[in-house]
Amino acid sequence: MGFQMQPYGMQAMLKECHKHLFGLKEAVLKNIDACKQLSVITRTSLCPNGMYKMVINHLDKLFMTNDTATIVNELEGQHPAAKISVLASKLNRRKSVMGLI
Repeated sequence: MGFQMQPYGMQAMLKECHKHLFGLKEAVLKNIDACKQLSVITRTSLCPNGMYKMVINHLDKLFMTNDTATIVNELEGQHPAAKISVLASKLNRRKSVMGLI
């Protein structure tokens, strides 16, 4: 007759096949996921046959655009990695407008 200990704490709330991450590994995976989500948003608006997207900004202004730079500029991301990607896009656009590239 075997005695099995019941899970307690966090293990009791999660499924058996859960993946508990912590520290640097979790941060890296979350950053990669945030950048993937940003690419999913903008993927269909790239190339000559890009699809139009409706974007509503924080002032409730509606944009209908297939310009990826406009879409990224109007995003209000909360994740630090996504914010860095948005800032890099803005910097790249500013450089191209000024003729530095």
